Amino acid sequence: MRLKHSIDKFSEAVSNGLERTGKFSSRNPVPVAALVAITSVAAILIAVLTIQMSMGMTLYIDDNSEAATDWEHLKENFNTGNNMFVVVESSNLHDPENIRAIDRMDARYTETDNIKDVTSLADIVQMENGGQIPDTESEVESRLSDVESGDGEMASFVRRLEPEQGKTILIASYGEVDTYDRGKLLPTRDAEIVYGNMQSETEFVNTPADMDITITGQPVFENAAFGLMLPEMITLFAGSFAVILVIVFVVMREKVEKDWHVLIPLGVAMTSLLYMVGVMGALGYNFNAIMLGVMPIALGLGIDYSLQIHTRYTEARRDGLSPEEAAGVSTRTTGRALLIAMGTTVVGLSSLLISQVPPVRQFGVTSASSIVAAMILSVTILPALLVLFDDDSYQSSTSDQDNDPNSDKLETAVETFLNAAILRKPLLVLLVVSVLLLGGLYAYPSVQPNQEMMDFWPQELDEKKDIEMLSDTVDSPKMIYVVAGTDTAYSPETFRQLSRYQELMVENDRVNSVQSPVSTVRVANDGRIPTRERAIRSTVNQQAQQNSMMGVEPISDNPNAVIMTFYVDDIEGEPVRTLIGEFEGNADQTLTTVEDMRITGKPVVNRNVIENVTAGLTPMTILSFSLGIIFLSLVFLSPSIAVKLVMSVSGGTVLLVAGSMYLLEIPWNPLTITMSSLALGIGIDFGIHIYERYSEERERGRDPEIAISIAASKLSRPILGSSFTTIFGFGVLNLSRFPVLSNFGLTTDLAIGFALLSAFITLPAVLVVFDDWCRCGRPRHLLKIRVAVPVRSNLSLISTSAIVTYSRLKPLASGLFSLWDYNTTNCSGKQCDMDWAIASRFRRTDFVTKSGFFMLIDDIPV
Repeated sequence: MRLKHSIDKFSEAVSNGLERTGKFSSRNPVPVAALVAITSVAAILIAVLTIQMSMGMTLYIDDNSEAATDWEHLKENFNTGNNMFVVVESSNLHDPENIRAIDRMDARYTETDNIKDVTSLADIVQMENGGQIPDTESEVESRLSDVESGDGEMASFVRRLEPEQGKTILIASYGEVDTYDRGKLLPTRDAEIVYGNMQSETEFVNTPADMDITITGQPVFENAAFGLMLPEMITLFAGSFAVILVIVFVVMREKVEKDWHVLIPLGVAMTSLLYMVGVMGALGYNFNAIMLGVMPIALGLGIDYSLQIHTRYTEARRDGLSPEEAAGVSTRTTGRALLIAMGTTVVGLSSLLISQVPPVRQFGVTSASSIVAAMILSVTILPALLVLFDDDSYQSSTSDQDNDPNSDKLETAVETFLNAAILRKPLLVLLVVSVLLLGGLYAYPSVQPNQEMMDFWPQELDEKKDIEMLSDTVDSPKMIYVVAGTDTAYSPETFRQLSRYQELMVENDRVNSVQSPVSTVRVANDGRIPTRERAIRSTVNQQAQQNSMMGVEPISDNPNAVIMTFYVDDIEGEPVRTLIGEFEGNADQTLTTVEDMRITGKPVVNRNVIENVTAGLTPMTILSFSLGIIFLSLVFLSPSIAVKLVMSVSGGTVLLVAGSMYLLEIPWNPLTITMSSLALGIGIDFGIHIYERYSEERERGRDPEIAISIAASKLSRPILGSSFTTIFGFGVLNLSRFPVLSNFGLTTDLAIGFALLSAFITLPAVLVVFDDWCRCGRPRHLLKIRVAVPVRSNLSLISTSAIVTYSRLKPLASGLFSLWDYNTTNCSGKQCDMDWAIASRFRRTDFVTKSGFFMLIDDIPV
């Protein structure tokens, strides 16, 4: 009881604080607007000075993870890991002039600052011909035939470099690249520099007329996709803004009736975006394909908060309250619901912090910051602007038009639908919904993730088609690197173990060949490993000085490590993890002298990203909903209410979306895995608004069916307005060229749509069937009030609504009591004195004693 009393006092203090905030803002609109403007400019400056656009696989793994550290170790210490492929096609490929042109490209690429080494067909021809290119085509083919007819690494080299007749490839490897700063927003990427250099060098090579050259590879594709990010961000945001602008004006204009005033909430929501990007800059977050999805969320939820406050302000003004009193009423009542919704949403988004994907964690923090900003602005700058531009032209609710039940056709339609389809047989409704939810639960584990990082990015690019052509042509377009570190790296024993390890791995059907110092030593010694370390070191250094195509480097560069490059099939998904497991298992079995074993490469990093994406999905969902239920249990002092709100709206939404994702073949990706948290945030927002209004109507003594019918119908326009703005705002994402964004847009639209249906179908049925008002929401004060009523009034028509309508002239009493009973006494002259018993959740002594119309008889705690 003591805890309950403390929470009650805290709740009352919060409501009073919200009311004072709204009134203060309404009395001081100019200072409040100036403060918001100054802080908004500061946020913009922080964002401009710090935020960059970024892309790449390493964004999606922790910097201190094993996958990230191994990948960086490879690039920094061996200057490799990234590979560009140059595909050369010619009808007369073996013509000596063509081989010389390939050799010139090889030389020019190698001489650039960033490329470590280049492997080409010209290397093999020269190696077999004393370092020279033959003068005739038949001699070139003879040299290649001699190598290809043999066994071992050299034969596989020829097949890899010339996969088809008339087509060969050059493989250029590079690691870390020194970039230059051309501005914060669009930093220069290493792939852009290397690709640009290779294009320039290719143009300087005098190639035969029939030779067709294509530079491709994952870095080229990533660079092309990166170039689309900024125009994509501008286009999507502009599209979302335009759509939301139209929807807000069309949906809310009838409710607000103030023409351009309906755009005030949109301006407030836009301002919350400025604070959001300021938080991004302050925390060091960058824009990437994942963070682009935050923009519509911030705009959609921000407009929802503003529309709810604006709608309640308009209702209060039509009921005759002054602008300041209307601001206080709207921030106290609707502001309280928004505060609860905001708290639940932020708590739900906090579950994203356990994700192993950094952009997902950043997504949660940034989304939460935008929601907090939207809430603060909705109870500060929004009331200030509404009062500042209030021209006292609101139509009174007592007019004939407002009393006309058809004055708002949407509210009438919603009320009719609820009474006819939901409230008549609520148990049947819940049965049908349960069947649908069971289908979603069954489909949930069957939704599959994307298998490749490249699937996140635009697929219609020419660079993507080049990669697909490369994969179709080359047996081994992917490479896995194994770095074996030990103080005895170049000893005969270590080399024999490494040689055995390579043999075991090449026996795997997925592994086609290997390139390493071990292979170089074996080729130079007729397939044997020398018995003396001096001979091994001499061979390796000699091959490194000759710029051998085997890709070895001087031992002095890495004296305690040997790198092996394995060329593997174009595999994806679980087979990649199986292959990685075999690399690790064979290493444990054979490499007893190796102290530091690192298995890395883009396939390894890619697989870790995909596994990280799905690993946190179920834990984040469970944590999100658990935290939401705990938070709402404390707010309402009732786990029952919390469970009903969370599970009937948000829980049902998650399962319905999962079923739809399965049917529509929408994959899990770093954005769609946030669906559960978003469903909680969006669904609970709708649910709390309806439940709070339902509570008010139940306090007024209405039956559950009538209470939920009034609550849902009166809130239909602001909820539908905010829903449509968010749905259509996210709908723009469906047009994105980035699949990660388009899938997210579709998933979020499904989540909003199902949350909307759950709020107007499932929640009303649940509240009616499991109504527990007597246990969880009963009044705590009984106010006995004497009311002076004119004699000419029809006493049979005097109802709770008359008292409540009048009471809104006094903000302290708005919607917080319900009529229990009345009896007529002492009718004389022009009025009757009537005694009313009013059940209230809060003491209203101040209101009653200050009113000339009411007189307090007694205030009895219940």
